[in-house]
Amino acid sequence: MGSTRATIGRRQLGAELRDLRTAAGLSQKDAAEVIESDTSLISRLERGQRSIKMMELDALLRHYGAPADRRAQIAELAKAARQRLPRRTYSDNLPGAFRRLSDHEQDAAEICYSDSELIPGLLQTEDYIRAMMRANRAEALGTSEEDADARVAFRLDRQRLLTRENPPHLWFVIGEAALRRPIGSAQILHDQLVHLIDLAERLPHLVVQVAPLSIVDHPLLGGPVQLLRFGGVAADIVQQPTLVGGGVYITDDEDVRFCIRAFDQLRAVALGPADSQKFIRARAEELDDAH
Repeated sequence: MGSTRATIGRRQLGAELRDLRTAAGLSQKDAAEVIESDTSLISRLERGQRSIKMMELDALLRHYGAPADRRAQIAELAKAARQRLPRRTYSDNLPGAFRRLSDHEQDAAEICYSDSELIPGLLQTEDYIRAMMRANRAEALGTSEEDADARVAFRLDRQRLLTRENPPHLWFVIGEAALRRPIGSAQILHDQLVHLIDLAERLPHLVVQVAPLSIVDHPLLGGPVQLLRFGGVAADIVQQPTLVGGGVYITDDEDVRFCIRAFDQLRAVALGPADSQKFIRARAEELDDAH
């Protein structure tokens, strides 16, 4: 079976298989022996450049020691990845969607994120995350304390991307409303803003800009947008978070280029990085004085 275009579905499937293989302590050569192939095939499969037969998939998952529920999830993901209908967007509503988004972030060379209303997840403090979960009734409904702790731990673990060796370049444009909206309490927001300043000052590969409410014709109103760029190794993609589910991926090349241009326009009209830090610090001082 020849090499195929690395669609978003195949890339997500490949990332799942790579994670399971490495967690099992196995090499690509070990995996290749299971399905009687060579290591180059496993490498292409994990990069999303090859489809896989369901019989091969089942053999790999069992060899990796994947639990039954995870095997079922990945089988559904594989079925979706095999669909040949052309799509400009891809909705990831299957279990494990947030883990797959984290995989894309780990593989990216550059991440650009715009959010007008909230602090982006990669920059959130633990208290801000917990307050967000309490405010989001769709997420909190029926969630046990243990499940909530696991979700918080996952979000914090995802942030290790910021300080790992050879991190991606990270560029965030945050709306002024996010700096003024108390999530949980004014103290939680204050601590969150101090955390933003610390990250922006400490990490040279991370840029934070503020988009003031005074901007006329904001080019990316309408919800958060995340651009994931892979430095030519794979096609760039855009992810738009949704209230429920794992969000929507934009994969059409022309649509992705449109989003990149819109983000560049937003960077141009937002406050510069130095002025943005001053703005955030002034807002944190306002909250401090109010106590």
